[in-house]
Amino acid sequence: MSKILSNQEGQASGNREAWSFDAAALPIAERGPAWAEAMRRLHLPFAEPDSIAAATGQVTAVISPMGFEFALVAGGPQSISGQLPDSDAGLWLGLLLSGQAFIRYGEDQSHLNDQMLIHGATGVDAELTFTTPWRHLFVRIPRVAIDARLLSPMEASVSVLHPETYLEHGLLELLRSFAHGMAEGRKGDLRPIESALTELLVAALARTGGAAGRGGAAGARARQFDRICRRIETQLGEPDLSLSSIAQDEGVSTRYLQHLFSRAGQTVSSYVKARRLDRARADLVSPLHAQLTISEIAFRWGFNQSAHFSRAFRARFEESPREVRKQAGVRHSENA
Repeated sequence: MSKILSNQEGQASGNREAWSFDAAALPIAERGPAWAEAMRRLHLPFAEPDSIAAATGQVTAVISPMGFEFALVAGGPQSISGQLPDSDAGLWLGLLLSGQAFIRYGEDQSHLNDQMLIHGATGVDAELTFTTPWRHLFVRIPRVAIDARLLSPMEASVSVLHPETYLEHGLLELLRSFAHGMAEGRKGDLRPIESALTELLVAALARTGGAAGRGGAAGARARQFDRICRRIETQLGEPDLSLSSIAQDEGVSTRYLQHLFSRAGQTVSSYVKARRLDRARADLVSPLHAQLTISEIAFRWGFNQSAHFSRAFRARFEESPREVRKQAGVRHSENA
């Protein structure tokens, strides 16, 4: 049914797995069930198409090292509706590239075009209906990759983002350009795409929705939380970065700062650790830092002990710093 790249080929291109599917390559009688199976593999709750025309479609999918799944999908008129109970927690994005479609969530319904980005939490019951032949980019982002950066816990909802600023247009164009590259069969390391997409998406969500977009005390707290997180980003490499130093810089008490992060479902220390580990991982896979040892990268991002860094890294990413660097093909002379 599909072509699956070997682990060796996927790692060589900086990706964990890639596969493709084309229903037209199958006998007509097999297309409907095979198409439904391909959609389930994408964690999309498609029903089996009602017609042969609807089942004639293509999928090109790739999963990045952090577990981001990018899927360029084309097909005939059909609907995605309901939810998959075994879907991993995370965030999904959708960008209509051609065709006509609408999305329904609760009592809200929006007709889509190629200047809109839809997003929501996985496991939410919504309905996306394509009324003509279509092409669509689906992106699924694991919760562990983005949770620590969100201003508030991920809401179980579906939203439509209408780009208005440079930031939002940049996010849209990044996804559109990536979809174009997938369609042309381009190859390359997806780790920089992971980082860029995360930064743009977190900033866009903070600006367009959630508590930060509201007025009153809730909005003020969320904007303060955002400001503090951005300040922390500039100080991650300082070993003395702590609850008390952050509170002092912001002019608030440590108790208030703890409460602010608690409302977002986090602690100050867990947020700082997660962001340091994210930055360290980006350095480990970057050719620009190939001359740095794993220990030097750990110290660069505020970790005073290599052993502690390695344990924390494995707990977050389920692989060691050495394994990540080896998979990235970055040469180094010393291990932590």
